[in-house]
Amino acid sequence: MTDLASSALSWPITVVSAPDMQAPLAEEIRSLVDAKVSDRPFGVLLDATPEQAYRIVCDSLIAGHVYLTLITGQAATADELYRLVQQIDWSKHLAAEGYFTISATGSTDALRHTGFVATRIKDAIVDQFRERTGSRPTIDSEQPDIRLHCHLTASGHTTLSLELSNGSLHRRGYRTDGGLAPLRETLAAGMLWRARWPQLVASEIDTGAALFDPMCGSGTLLIEAALRLTGLPQNLRVQRIGSTGWLGHREQAQKQVLDNPPERIEGIDKLTLIGQDIDIEQITAARANAERAGVDHLMVFREADAWKAPCPPEFEGKTRGLVVSNLPYGHRLDVAGDHMNDLGSEPNWTALTDQWQRCFNGWYWAFLLPEGEGQNWPLRYERVFPMDQSGIAINMIRGSFDGKARREAPGPIGLANRLCAAAEQARALVDAAPFANRLQKNYRHLKKLAEREDWCCFRVYDADLPDFNCAIDLYRDEAGETWADIQEYRAPNKIDPQLARARLSIIVEQVIENLGLAENHSVVRQRKRQTGTEQYQKITQERLERVVHEGGTRLWVNLTDYLDTGLFLDHRMVRNHVAELSRGKKLLNLFCYTATASVRAAHQGASRTVSIDLSNTYLDWAERNFALNNLKVGTEHSLIRADVLDWLEQRSNTIYQPERFDVIFCDPPTFSNSKAMQDTLDIQRDHEFIVHSCMHLLSDDGTLIFSNNLKGFTLSPKLLDEFNINDLSRKTLPGDFARTPNRRSVFEIRHRDDA
Repeated sequence: MTDLASSALSWPITVVSAPDMQAPLAEEIRSLVDAKVSDRPFGVLLDATPEQAYRIVCDSLIAGHVYLTLITGQAATADELYRLVQQIDWSKHLAAEGYFTISATGSTDALRHTGFVATRIKDAIVDQFRERTGSRPTIDSEQPDIRLHCHLTASGHTTLSLELSNGSLHRRGYRTDGGLAPLRETLAAGMLWRARWPQLVASEIDTGAALFDPMCGSGTLLIEAALRLTGLPQNLRVQRIGSTGWLGHREQAQKQVLDNPPERIEGIDKLTLIGQDIDIEQITAARANAERAGVDHLMVFREADAWKAPCPPEFEGKTRGLVVSNLPYGHRLDVAGDHMNDLGSEPNWTALTDQWQRCFNGWYWAFLLPEGEGQNWPLRYERVFPMDQSGIAINMIRGSFDGKARREAPGPIGLANRLCAAAEQARALVDAAPFANRLQKNYRHLKKLAEREDWCCFRVYDADLPDFNCAIDLYRDEAGETWADIQEYRAPNKIDPQLARARLSIIVEQVIENLGLAENHSVVRQRKRQTGTEQYQKITQERLERVVHEGGTRLWVNLTDYLDTGLFLDHRMVRNHVAELSRGKKLLNLFCYTATASVRAAHQGASRTVSIDLSNTYLDWAERNFALNNLKVGTEHSLIRADVLDWLEQRSNTIYQPERFDVIFCDPPTFSNSKAMQDTLDIQRDHEFIVHSCMHLLSDDGTLIFSNNLKGFTLSPKLLDEFNINDLSRKTLPGDFARTPNRRSVFEIRHRDDA
């Protein structure tokens, strides 16, 4: 191979971009130079004149590195690599007393370490100089005259290049503190290109474009938006040219580019760019960054809470603009402050986007979210672009604020609304009268019972009629609002899906009509056998959470996001019994779920509670239940994440005396094969071990409440022989579950006096 760069009128240039930024990079380069540009997975390739190459280095905002190819060829081994490098006349690139540095990427079977690759290239260069001049250049990674880069493919195809850019071009030089989750400048520039910022500015020359970043952090997006219009300051452009000691630099071409920066876009004085953030330290950093970038006069930064100040008054009358932001996730979730959803896991985007929809009608929007979160975003989006931020997979979604911006909720509330809207057509297939009559009859009876016994939540219908196969629970929150949770039992395959859907539409319509529910106060979910970790996983993110009251305690319920609401209504009387037994005593709650029984017990004076579950989600929920009742989780009330079977086995085999409890409440699932567990759980098979392990931890005069929901469950005869066992299944069955007495078993188990 020949030295490709030594005397050519055009240079073979490789421009590397961040992952998934190839397309906007290619478009940007075409706007900078008149050359044929080819997209590649790593960036773009083009043959460029020296002036075009310097233009890309100085003025591309999306490019990461710009390389000039020196040679390509096959070099799968160290000797082949050495011979390939020696084909270059290095005296045309580097002085004998010069300094250079080498980086490498990729590998072959024989060249597995990039450090060795760099060393072999260094040997080839140094040996050539020694043989010709008796002198040799020196490695210097801090201030080299030239930077070289070698890339190898697995098959041995090798490209050795000189880096025309001064390291990574994302380092603009204006940002000294990126904040909690800094967005790379090149990624921000690519995001703005895909968000149509240049096109928007061009179309709004007369009125002036508007851009708003409601959670701007250190201001990167606003600064890059301004630099797209003004170009980089001259001092930053000069600093971008790398390998300054390269003998092949075309000084005249370089001077031509530096003396002629890109033209500033007209009407820039009409821009309205505003960034805000709840963190004053971030705002201070943003202002300093904008000043160093030379664009501080074009934008305003202010400390503000996005939810409390969603629409800056400066945008009033602006009919076109762009709302853009790197939305908080991970450590940056603190930016949401008091506006997290009630689980504390994510911000309440629905409330915020509703306000934006009213303020910015007709505007574009573009947001960065963690990968996969776009499916729960409350606005319709037209495109999703995968991106990578420092190894974190993220997506950019973009859309418009218009009459169709609001997505119909994909979860239980949205489903209920769609089914209710289809009820008129459903009446052609289904007679609503039988269901309506049964629902009204049940409700009249159970409403009186609920008022008498002070139930906040109760079951009003449970598959009473075979054709209307669902359960319906009512939840009255502490604000006095009532919600219907409609749980459809999956229809057999032999049932026509259209007929099953029509029946469900009738159910929803009649629930709303006969129970007097407000709009959007019903949810629909499909019940099925839970396997693996399904009980722990979110099914949607509509975030309908409310506080309900039971036995003097306040408890969180979630009617939308999970397969269960956080409060098992059929265990209402069991929780009452556990709380009474635990007054002044120590309670162990195994498979605690959201720890409602522990909270009830603690509220009624339990001296200590220990609650164990495998799910972080439910333990976080449990901690919020304790906090809701001014009960502090800590020494007196402990939450432990553990595989309960493993936890019990450890204490059964220990040589030390384990802590013993006065009351143990154990309510295991029927079956579980969670990946986090040491083994599967089958309650019929494993209940003897579980009970024995619990009794090992139970004080001599203590009580174990053991329950499960396996239909047809049979207690081991061995347990009946060993312990005093009282079947409380019927005694603890609430009146609203009287139709299904065989779905659950509850046993009170104590040590025998003669044991």
